[in-house]
Formats: sequence, C-alpha cells, structure tokens
Amino acid sequence: MPVRIARAEDRDAVIALMTNLWPDEDGAVLGRGAIFVWERAEGGDGRLGGFAQVEIRPYVNGGEQAPCPHLEGWWVDPDLRRRGIGRALVAAVEDWCRARGFAELTSDVLLANRRSLAVHPRLGFVPTERVQYFRKALTED
Repeated sequence: MPVRIARAEDRDAVIALMTNLWPDEDGAVLGRGAIFVWERAEGGDGRLGGFAQVEIRPYVNGGEQAPCPHLEGWWVDPDLRRRGIGRALVAAVEDWCRARGFAELTSDVLLANRRSLAVHPRLGFVPTERVQYFRKALTED
C-alpha cells in the first residue's frame, strides 16, 4: 500500500480529505502530530485517497500512559473502502508511535458513528469508557 507521511505540497489535498470527516476543517490541525496519506496508484498523479492523523496528547481518557498518542481520525474515499487502506493507514500510525517509544494508541468515536464503532475492534482497539459531554453557557448571548 502506498502510505506515506504527508508533505507540504499535500496541504490542500489533505484539508480536502479532512473536510469529509470534519466539515469545518480549515487546516489548523496541520503541523500537529503526524498525518499519513494513502496515495492513489492509478494514473501516477499523486492524488490522495485517504488519511490518518495522530497527535500526542498530554492525557487521554482510557489511556494508561501520559502523554499518549491519539488517533484523531482517519478517512478513506468511499470508492476505495474495504481494500485494506484504512488498516494500512492505522498500521503506519502504530509504527510511528512505536518508533517514538509509545506502548499504546488511543482513539475515540462518536456513539452515533456505528461504522467506526464496528471498525475499531477489528483493528485491535478495545473499549475503555463511554463519556457524555455537557456544556453550560455562562453568558446570556
């Protein structure tokens, strides 16, 4: 699989991929942690078909070490799914983490994302806890 670290010239293509997962993405996350991309082989035009992003967080719910690498997200073009690309992207993240001395990788999933909830265990992730976040406005805007 043609997985590699994203390069500076991939910036616009990576942001375009990320907006499929995070519609409001503006590129602010670039430069934090590492971003891996899957480069489409056909045509040799360097088009990207998926990405995975890992960041080192000071603390992660369910993690046993701090700081801890966290799989912020991964996404593969729908026409390329079920070909092992997501697995290859996550494996590249795992290798990157191991090379930096980490013994675990964490991730999180919105409870409504049934596809991701099903895929994580197939990649070796085990559930650690479920959390409901709340917010209270402190101003009368």
